Amino acid sequence: MNQRIWQMTAMIMAGCALAGCAAASGPGASTPAGGHMPAPPDGSRTGRCGTGVLTLAYRPGLSPMTGEHGGFYELVNHGRRACTLAGYPHITLYADGDPLPFRYIVGDGPYVTSRPPATVTVQPGGGAWILVAKYRCDLGDLRAATTIAVTVPDTASALTSPVPRDGGVSALSYCRGGAGAPGQVVTVSPIEPAPDAAILS
Repeated sequence: MNQRIWQMTAMIMAGCALAGCAAASGPGASTPAGGHMPAPPDGSRTGRCGTGVLTLAYRPGLSPMTGEHGGFYELVNHGRRACTLAGYPHITLYADGDPLPFRYIVGDGPYVTSRPPATVTVQPGGGAWILVAKYRCDLGDLRAATTIAVTVPDTASALTSPVPRDGGVSALSYCRGGAGAPGQVVTVSPIEPAPDAAILS
């Protein structure tokens, strides 16, 4: 009987040597031979943030530069996983449903950072930030923006948020004085991990 047991044990050990048995590292856990964990399945990798998990919200706190009107807007991840955003968003400002004829520029001008965009990882419940800014209306306001629509790269649907109409620095108004007036240009920052990163430095 003992000889039989020894023969069976030897066969099992030989099979382990050829196939590479797993060594237990905890209840129900194992590590393949060589100590390397398998790569995670594709579904667990951090992907781009889709509009289905994002919301857009105005966030106060801008300390304006000379003549600046604008505001920070936060893209909040309401999904269950981290996701990434990168690049410049597409912006449209509306006054009571009508698109205002601003000229939009990205990564330039006197108010937003000129650094190139980088990938921002947004944790669940966390946010990424953009700065939308323009020069004041020296000749007076023609129409005040009431809604901002933001389309992030690699998506087709826009996210919207109200624009404050308090008459202060957060107001984004189309100016009197024609299309060439300096207040008709809106500058847009890249998507950034924090508000301060969106400011000209």
